[in-house]
Amino acid sequence: DGAKKSGLLDHGVTSLSWSRRSRTLLAGSLGNPEVKLIDTTHPYGPEECCAAIQLDENKDGDDDNNNNNQRSQSPTPFSPQKSKTPSSDTSFAKNTVTDHFKKSVTLQTKIIDAKTGLDIPPVRKFKQRTVSPANKSSTRRYPSVLFKFPLGIGASLQVHPRDPFSGHAILNDGSLVVFSVPPTGFEEPEKKDEDEEGKPPPVVSICKVFSSTDYEVTCSAFDPHGEKLYAGTSDGKLMGFEVATVFNQFRSESEEIPCLQPNFVIQIPGGAAAWHVVVSRNGRYVVVNSADAALRLYEAAECWTTPEEVEKPRYVFQDVVSKIKFASVDISCDGEYVAGGAQGNDTKYTVFIWSTNTGNLIDKLTGATVDLYSLAWHPTRCYLAVAASDGLVDIWGPRINWTAFAPDFQALPQNVEYVECEDEFDIVKSQSHPKPQKREEDEAEQAEVDILTVEPVPVFQSDSEDEDDVFRFDVVTRALGNNNIS
Repeated sequence: DGAKKSGLLDHGVTSLSWSRRSRTLLAGSLGNPEVKLIDTTHPYGPEECCAAIQLDENKDGDDDNNNNNQRSQSPTPFSPQKSKTPSSDTSFAKNTVTDHFKKSVTLQTKIIDAKTGLDIPPVRKFKQRTVSPANKSSTRRYPSVLFKFPLGIGASLQVHPRDPFSGHAILNDGSLVVFSVPPTGFEEPEKKDEDEEGKPPPVVSICKVFSSTDYEVTCSAFDPHGEKLYAGTSDGKLMGFEVATVFNQFRSESEEIPCLQPNFVIQIPGGAAAWHVVVSRNGRYVVVNSADAALRLYEAAECWTTPEEVEKPRYVFQDVVSKIKFASVDISCDGEYVAGGAQGNDTKYTVFIWSTNTGNLIDKLTGATVDLYSLAWHPTRCYLAVAASDGLVDIWGPRINWTAFAPDFQALPQNVEYVECEDEFDIVKSQSHPKPQKREEDEAEQAEVDILTVEPVPVFQSDSEDEDDVFRFDVVTRALGNNNIS
């Protein structure tokens, strides 16, 4: 109730995280302890995804207000009662072999206390688990599950890259927690007789693996393999954790979970609070978006091998003129470019693109007169997606140099209406047609070309004048299934 009165639960859906290959989608709201994990392989999974991020319709009927600000209403907070489910005659239901459930299921949580001083050997690799998709399952399954954290979530909520049913979150108290949802939580519970004791209901395991009075974690991100975790603090520090052991213990349903200790702690110059931490898809770079309107690029290998020598980042990206703060940041698929989105001083959003090799500003994109919420690079192509406040997603792509096709081409800042002249396309027959002069043919073109004779290449010719005298090994082949040599 106190959270509702303070307005913490009025943010709508603020965190979305896809798992590897888009198997699951994790949705959460800032300050709300309840999160939803959606199975996209479920026949009704796509409808659950739409229900999780849909917008409220303006019920007042004020069309002028809608035109001025199409996203004035906050996104609808998800709930199992309010989520829209498809009717029985949808295309999803027609292709369904099993009569799956259409509504979410709420799972209970089990809080596991992390222990210090556990003698568990650290592992470097994460063990993957494979779960059959819902559209190939013979048991009835739920499209999504709901569970709650002990406190409201903060700025970070992410699915594990290699495990679609695990992940981590940052709570409001600055602590780092990990969770694991059992795959059986999506399945229909087994019916048991009165005299028969069935299996205990599945529960979601949650463990607070890092909490310190010295560090208040504000943001975090997995590396591409999910074996390492980067975190930023409110006092401007970048930390790294090895989390493969923790998730492997979770997978084995063990309650012997060790407390995490940072493998390195690097002080960010200026000491400004870290807002976002982004890791490149090849795991080479780490970008920290700080509150001092600067993006700092770090080499991941240097942070893990020689953290004491990392006194400053490799490059610092910022707009030195306006000093605007960046709302979102992302790294290109090949790790060659960093894009930072900010709200310009002229009410138009701006996207800056820098090179990770030179640190130079490559391009500056100016968008529409709307607020920029988030941006993301395409996983494999050079496209940028920008989510704006008007409810639209702008797609930016590479510019085309039309002068390569037409040297006299001139780019126009905007479309111009072309006025056709009266006789511009009239066909006029000329009085005289001069005959073209006969071109003299070259003698070389008239010469016959021999395309049948194959001339030997001097490099591969033998020194012997008679090719029959050249020594060579006889060709020996072995027939399959027969030891005779022919």
